[in-house]
Amino acid sequence: MAKKRGNKRRQTASSIRSVPLDRILFYGVVFLVFALPLFIWPGISEYGYGKTIVALIGISALAILWGVSAWQKGTWTIRIPWIMLPVLGLVAASLLSMLHATNGRVVIQSLALLVFFALFLVLVANAVRDQRDINLLLYALLAAGFLVALYGLLQYLGTLRGPMGYGGLGNVISTLGNRNYIGGFLAYLLFPAVVLVVRPRSRWVRISSILLVAFCFGMVLVVRQSGTLIALILSSIAFVVGWLIFRPVEPIRRNRVWLLILLGVLAFTFLVEAPSGPLNSIVGLSSEGPSRLAQLWQRSSDYTRSWDWWIGWEMFKDHPLTGIGLGNYKLDFLPYKASFLATPRGQAFPFYINRAAQAHSEFVQVLAELGVLGALALVSLLAGLIVSLWKRLRHNEEENRFDLLLFSCGIATFLIHGAVSFPAHLPASSLVLILAAGLVFSRVYGESGVFCIRWTGWTMKSAVLCVVLIGLAVSVIAGRDLSANLLMSKGVEQAQLGNTYGAESYFEDSIRLDFAPRQTYFHIATVQIARGAYEEAQVNLERCLTRFLDETVYLNYANLMANAHQFDKAQEAIRLLLATRPLQEMEVRARYLDAIILAQSGDPQTATALLEALVQYAPRFQTAYIGLGLIYQANGLPIYANQAFEEALRLIDEKLAIAQATLESQTTITAEKYGALRTEIEQLRQERATVLSNLE
Repeated sequence: MAKKRGNKRRQTASSIRSVPLDRILFYGVVFLVFALPLFIWPGISEYGYGKTIVALIGISALAILWGVSAWQKGTWTIRIPWIMLPVLGLVAASLLSMLHATNGRVVIQSLALLVFFALFLVLVANAVRDQRDINLLLYALLAAGFLVALYGLLQYLGTLRGPMGYGGLGNVISTLGNRNYIGGFLAYLLFPAVVLVVRPRSRWVRISSILLVAFCFGMVLVVRQSGTLIALILSSIAFVVGWLIFRPVEPIRRNRVWLLILLGVLAFTFLVEAPSGPLNSIVGLSSEGPSRLAQLWQRSSDYTRSWDWWIGWEMFKDHPLTGIGLGNYKLDFLPYKASFLATPRGQAFPFYINRAAQAHSEFVQVLAELGVLGALALVSLLAGLIVSLWKRLRHNEEENRFDLLLFSCGIATFLIHGAVSFPAHLPASSLVLILAAGLVFSRVYGESGVFCIRWTGWTMKSAVLCVVLIGLAVSVIAGRDLSANLLMSKGVEQAQLGNTYGAESYFEDSIRLDFAPRQTYFHIATVQIARGAYEEAQVNLERCLTRFLDETVYLNYANLMANAHQFDKAQEAIRLLLATRPLQEMEVRARYLDAIILAQSGDPQTATALLEALVQYAPRFQTAYIGLGLIYQANGLPIYANQAFEEALRLIDEKLAIAQATLESQTTITAEKYGALRTEIEQLRQERATVLSNLE
């Protein structure tokens, strides 16, 4: 009997000890939900990159804590939504996509994010125990959304500085880095946040939730992103259809006063903050031009960027089964852009197409990067999600059905917007989707669409050890990547200030720490060119061809190859660059280099014709006159040579005076602008010395 009482006492003590860890796990989830959208770190190259690192480390810590809690209890019971099976299909398709990937490490990086956000969904589904937990998580997300919106609004009004100064839409980046990202993030959380209007018992929580929802909705209107507004309109229609099907009447009847207050506040917000609202002219929040619902899609043409979809289609046609590799769209964009522009459809886009890191459609990007296998896995995931939501809506009481309908509309907003944007590639936006899905599959709404696994003994301990090891490894790699990014930023700043040796040291340290270094290779090649280490620069630029490609990489590489008399490689790079139809400044430099390569390879007549055409096309491009003068001089035409040199000297002196005056007039100047002016002045002085030498 005494032994039984002792066993019972130990079991009770173990249970008591495990409860705090479970709650710590939940509050850790709450903290991550609140902190991730707000996280920024000075010196990081891109806001989303910092959030990605925080997400990887945070989810790793939560998974380890969950495992420790299971070890303490002696049993690890995990509720897994059935939609995780199609997620495994996406993982398999991602691994197969490495067959044709330009860079396999980028695939691994992207896959780690996919796996860890799926793990976070499972964490949320297991950590949430009751309605109070749901309310707390939603309030944390809504509070973060309010702070994001407030920061963006203050930048819009000019109270706080944006990236280009004070005031206006161009300065609205908040903590997310782009007004499109802000609009999407806030739009996705609006429907789920309505749960906070009908569920909490405290009237102050309801009142504050109404005000926060209205403020976030108002900011969605201020940023004027058509895709998010269209997604909200379609999701509102879906909500009405869902309500007619599942009939959650009682929650609306019981909370009709609160819901009417919410609708009234939202209507007033629309009248005040919508660009077409009648009160907007008084308040002036969106006074940067007219906007009407009928013009939404037309105004979003620059936003949808259908040309990026067609470039993705070209990628798919090359590798239809497994795609070009998860995360490799940005690496292969320029070569496929050239292929697309050569097609009859591409001829219909006569303007410059920016290099894109994403396809501006999640569905197109999955097709391009993962092929048919990835598309089938995605369709299976969406179908499984729809079936699971349908079952949960059917098999729940009215009050829960209303919650589930709101969560479903939040998910629908994300997916609709994902057709013309890339929210799944943004950590803060992905967080809203994962949180909504995790709450849907929590035990609060039953066990439909979920299966459980239970580990005990050595199986459980082995699983915990694996989670701890993987979590620590991922956290260390993520921390090293963050350090590498900060070192790269310091190196860029030193390069802009003219400290090439110090910059190169920073870049070398960054490459050593980074799991998959990309643009750092370009930066280090640039400073190596500046100090005359051309062979080292060539090696690093060749690395860029499979890691980081933009127009400047091709131009610098072609220049180095021409100087090394490797004319075939130089002309190959120039041909590809010109086929992408770059900006005029880049095109002019590429055409000049093409002519110089022809002159050096023994075809001065064609080179002369190209340069003469170039000075007609770009009469203020002094370098072309220098090249033309050198060719005239080499062919015994001194009069023509002197005329070309004198025109080049006139342009150089004019530009040099402007650059020096600009530099001297700056009371405060950023390192980036100083570096650009310093480089321009140095280049002009070198060209001036060359011209004077030839004139003498």
